[in-house]
Amino acid sequence: MKASLFSFVAAAALFVTTAASAAAPADHDRDLRRMSPRERARYEERLRFEQAQRERDRRAAIERARWEAQHRHDRGPAYGYGYGHR
Repeated sequence: MKASLFSFVAAAALFVTTAASAAAPADHDRDLRRMSPRERARYEERLRFEQAQRERDRRAAIERARWEAQHRHDRGPAYGYGYGHR
């Protein structure tokens, strides 16, 4: 009787601790209501910077793709395959 009760308590404790550790913690760092005005301004500035960086990266990728498409056959179709370039 004691062994089955102990195993039940142990199983319940393991279940509770596993569920607690697997649950997503509250993201207090991103909660704008809990930030000071200085922290909030710095966080929003970083968000704007990251958004601008993504936009620059996107534009650079578009420009790179455009340039590569424009210059793809400038040196002839055999360039890069070892035909006549020795």
